[in-house]
Amino acid sequence: MEDVAPSTTRRGLLAGIGVGTSALAGCAERLWSQAETSDPEQVSLTIKTVPADDDRLAATIASQLRENYVAAGIDATHEPVSMAELYRDILLEGNYDVFVARHDGFDEYDALRGLLHSQFVSEQGWQNPFQFSDITVDDYLEEQRMAEGDDRLDVLIDLIDHLLETTPYTVVAHPYPLSGLDNELSVPNPPRRPHQYLDILTHPNNESRNGPLEVGVFGEGLTERLNPLTVDQNRIAGLLGLLYDPLVRRIDEEYVPWLAEDIEWTEQGQLRARVTLREGLEWHDGTDLDADDVAFTLDFLEDTSMGSIDSGAPAPRYRGRQTLVDRTDVIDSRTISLFFTQTNQSAARRALTIPLLPTHIWADRAEVVTERQTQAITDDNSEPIGSGLFAFGESTTDAEIQLEPFDAHVLREATDRPSVLENSSRFDGITFQVDPNAGSMVDALVNGEVDVTASELPPESAGEIRKAENTATVTGTSDAFYMIGYSSHHPQLGNPHFRRICSRLIDREHAVTEFFDGLAEPATSANALVGIRDDAWEYDHDFGTASDPLEFPGTDGEINASRVQSLFSAIHYRYEDDILLE
Repeated sequence: MEDVAPSTTRRGLLAGIGVGTSALAGCAERLWSQAETSDPEQVSLTIKTVPADDDRLAATIASQLRENYVAAGIDATHEPVSMAELYRDILLEGNYDVFVARHDGFDEYDALRGLLHSQFVSEQGWQNPFQFSDITVDDYLEEQRMAEGDDRLDVLIDLIDHLLETTPYTVVAHPYPLSGLDNELSVPNPPRRPHQYLDILTHPNNESRNGPLEVGVFGEGLTERLNPLTVDQNRIAGLLGLLYDPLVRRIDEEYVPWLAEDIEWTEQGQLRARVTLREGLEWHDGTDLDADDVAFTLDFLEDTSMGSIDSGAPAPRYRGRQTLVDRTDVIDSRTISLFFTQTNQSAARRALTIPLLPTHIWADRAEVVTERQTQAITDDNSEPIGSGLFAFGESTTDAEIQLEPFDAHVLREATDRPSVLENSSRFDGITFQVDPNAGSMVDALVNGEVDVTASELPPESAGEIRKAENTATVTGTSDAFYMIGYSSHHPQLGNPHFRRICSRLIDREHAVTEFFDGLAEPATSANALVGIRDDAWEYDHDFGTASDPLEFPGTDGEINASRVQSLFSAIHYRYEDDILLE
């Protein structure tokens, strides 16, 4: 396709106007700088991501992106930082230009609201980490919450179309989860979610064992940060979900009552759900779990300081879901009514998937420790007390975490328990064995020291596992994606036209072939580019030329420098000696 300057359309004008103060400020700063400085400087961008030992795929994408930026005349730097530092820089302090990271994905379309709505522009966590403010996007995000059926999907189509023009972030690929396993073990899917561990534990083909399921993971600090609210929470996939239960658990595309025995929806007037808890619920320390804990959890997510900070201290996780709830009404110890904001039932049920917190433990963590930070957000939660099917047993520093069966959990004996629990467990708990890197985790699997791996395997490890006599691999699908995020506070990245060109400078199909070894889907469709997998999209719609602006201007991963220069020139940037100037 021939590269041309974007045409002036009604939607284009809306994009230019609707990006709000961040985009206008970016353009204004650039024009002011040019007026004040007789000798403009080269455009400079720093790309942050984790080191290759933590996530080779993210590091490789960032390295390729840097090469393409440099070829485009940008002074680009690839800065690997630890996972904890990356989360702090991106999700707490907003200290970055560009980042490459793996996102866990969206459980429902409404998750886009938490990621992008300007309501969250000053909050922490995955709530709008781009500091992105766009009135049109806000309107679409609000409208999709209220619309139903095809009307809602029509709004989502308009939203996606607009996001492809404003580009606060872009998705590179949707990876297939890959795990190694002992040949004698039946593993339906790579274990990443709590129910996927349960599928292994209760699979009828797996022999009973007087011991735990041994799960291999790798990385630094994996025995720490067992706090479900903190930004840099424990990175063992599914671990905290095994310890902390919600009212309703999302299993594949189904919402399954978990701690809730019954949910009665009323749509007349204000949407509300009357939730009846299962009888006999307990926390791991033996304290009763009741409706007051449900109300407390929702209130606490909104303000972890419980009123001590005037502007509040929202939790950096689950806020998008929590904002669905307008208020609660505790009727008795087992019954609570949730009253929702203007929304539809499809979106509202997300609030029921929030993991519950015990009031008697977390209320004491409302103490303010630093500006806008409470103990609840900073505490390691080294001995977590939840209500899940498994309780925290023991943690050996940088070696392993043991989860023990919580025998008092009502679902272990309930007659109406979910289908995933129809069979009895073949294992006595779960032990996560921690290795320093992927290679040593693979060695532990091949040597029979672990049953299955849960950390993401680098694609090149699959061959080694398949060659061994006693091991195999299993792949599946997930909501996760690798994304490139942009800070709208950067002088150039505040300009949506500049961001859109930057989003073209990665060859997604080449990345999947070369970096992912084919174990991913390239984000080439309109919905995939914003993080919604093609097989998760429920609407047959031809976006036409909407995705054309993100076509890669080159071949086999390498950009065509002259084509890219013409793209930047079309939005009124200029070059000197192949250097892109501010």
